[in-house]
Amino acid sequence: MKYGRLVFGRNCVRGNNQYGNLGDCYQSYAVDNLYDYMGISRSDRSLIKRTEITDYRGELTLLPLQGCFIRIKGAPVFPVSPDIWPVFFGFHGMSVADRRHIRALPAETVIGCRDEPTYMLMNRLGKRAFLTGCLTMALPRRTKEPENGRVFLVDAPEGIEAFMPERLRKKTEYISQSFFLDNGISEDETYKSLDIKAGETLARYRDEASLIVTSRLHVAAPCTAMGIPVILARNYFDVRYSWMEKFLPLYTPDMFRSIDWDFKAPDIEDVKKIILDAAASMINETADRDGLLSELHEYYMDRSRAKIKTPLYTRAYHFMQGMSPKTADYVREVMLPRFTVETSRNKHNVNSNKTHQRTKG
Repeated sequence: MKYGRLVFGRNCVRGNNQYGNLGDCYQSYAVDNLYDYMGISRSDRSLIKRTEITDYRGELTLLPLQGCFIRIKGAPVFPVSPDIWPVFFGFHGMSVADRRHIRALPAETVIGCRDEPTYMLMNRLGKRAFLTGCLTMALPRRTKEPENGRVFLVDAPEGIEAFMPERLRKKTEYISQSFFLDNGISEDETYKSLDIKAGETLARYRDEASLIVTSRLHVAAPCTAMGIPVILARNYFDVRYSWMEKFLPLYTPDMFRSIDWDFKAPDIEDVKKIILDAAASMINETADRDGLLSELHEYYMDRSRAKIKTPLYTRAYHFMQGMSPKTADYVREVMLPRFTVETSRNKHNVNSNKTHQRTKG
């Protein structure tokens, strides 16, 4: 048996102009970190494309389904291939179309949920579920801080710079987690290019950042784990972000004046061991599995909770995504691409690259 992790790239069903999300790759790096912790050799690991979870055929492969698994065109999750042994840890999945498959999972299946909406849904579907957060919270802490660190604004909300002290503002650099997938190269090469870009960007955060200001969940989580101070700020939040309250304040524009710009990254080394032990117990099906998952679940449930106000149109879109993924795809890709494809303020550089690729083609 092999131990798999997911890789991400172009989805051939969804057209030429596509973006990759570096945060997806970070979640796969967290799976590798778990395998390192468990002592699983590199030779026993394999890569599974995100688009092939249902179609994969080959040697039996254990695959942690760690990440966001809403049903999207060209990349279904269920039914999982008979050659994949799924382990649900840090799992987010709300699609109505997948619920009959989840109900049909073996009775002994345990589902570790990334967030409370998924946890509550799995309970309603009759599954044994726990709130586990994300494996990226267990990435290794960096060994040293940069001497003259940068302040990275990673898809940060527009206008937040006005609230930053001048000493920080003069050290800012804009980065986006969205990465244009060059349609001039093969599909397989897009997997490599996205993985390389993700690795380089995460290394920059680790080695160069004295502070990160971001709206992205999978910048905030891995960077907090690495010991980098993070300001998590968005125009609005939805409940998928709520478990991060355990580690960081959730700032919306009405709170920008109260941001603690000298915030220090929390020390979470103790909980990292609980996360890794709980995930390893699911893979190895050890006798202490439920006890470890219960401990982690209670850790996340015991937190101060902010009042999260999600706009109606966002809640409607998430509902549509669960009920009718094809309709949601149409809204996202045809009706609202300028709002959903790219959120950073350096997007003109990315769009120029896209125009260049179209010209080459």
